[in-house]
Amino acid sequence: MEKKALLTAAFVSVLLLSTVAATQFVNLGQANPYIRDWKKEGEVPPPDGTNPPVVSIFSPANHTFYPSNDLILNFSVTIERSNNISLGLSELYYTASWQKDRTNVDLRSFWVKNNYTYPSTFSINMTAVPEGPRWLEVYAVATGFAYETRHELKGISYTTYYVGYKISSSSVVNFTIDTTPPSISVLAMENKTYDTSDVSLSFTANEPVSQTSYSLDGQDNVTIAGDTILTGLSEGAHNITVYATDNAGNIGASEIITFTIAKPEPLPTTMIIAPIVSVVVIGVGLLVYFKKRGHN
Repeated sequence: MEKKALLTAAFVSVLLLSTVAATQFVNLGQANPYIRDWKKEGEVPPPDGTNPPVVSIFSPANHTFYPSNDLILNFSVTIERSNNISLGLSELYYTASWQKDRTNVDLRSFWVKNNYTYPSTFSINMTAVPEGPRWLEVYAVATGFAYETRHELKGISYTTYYVGYKISSSSVVNFTIDTTPPSISVLAMENKTYDTSDVSLSFTANEPVSQTSYSLDGQDNVTIAGDTILTGLSEGAHNITVYATDNAGNIGASEIITFTIAKPEPLPTTMIIAPIVSVVVIGVGLLVYFKKRGHN
């Protein structure tokens, strides 16, 4: 009896302390049913009908010339929901013709800048791109999770094993870096005096050009399609410079050609009159001769 009374008193004391502390004793299994742990068990091919991410490159533009070694890579990545599963962007990188290794894009930095969500558009500065024809390819990798493979219960720990899959796509652009102006050579015009008011202008460039023009005596440029003839030039000294614009927008100029237009001097008067006088004298003599012969 005495032992039972002691146990009862102890129970009452614990109950009172629990009430004062507002603590409720419950079964551990009810308070924490299971501690769940997820573990990836492997990787499988993406299910049929899974849509890959779509990469669209806006800059540099395809088949475009750029007059700078520094460019901005601007592109977007669109990921559609496939098979009722939301895919997540897991990798982003690009390869370039002038680089040996691929360049990984730091997704976390874009995540933070975009208020902890992945943006749909990315912008990356590229510097020191070498001169000449170049290509660039952007890759996007999306990750999804397939079905749960099995569950494993160890005490209160509940582990779910699953498999995942990846699907990727890419987009490529070709462009040209050209920072050198075209070189122009004037062919059919020299630093000399011309005795005509019409002079031919002929020239060549060391690369394809999109526009050509010339400036005569410092006046505004005149656009031309190619070789031409300068007409109605006034007497005196003139100068001309030929300009050409290449496909990247670089403008090159020829050397300044200085020339003079002079009217030809008239022929001496005696050189014109003397033959006429001779013809008249000879004609008169023949006429007298024939008249005398006819009279006889």
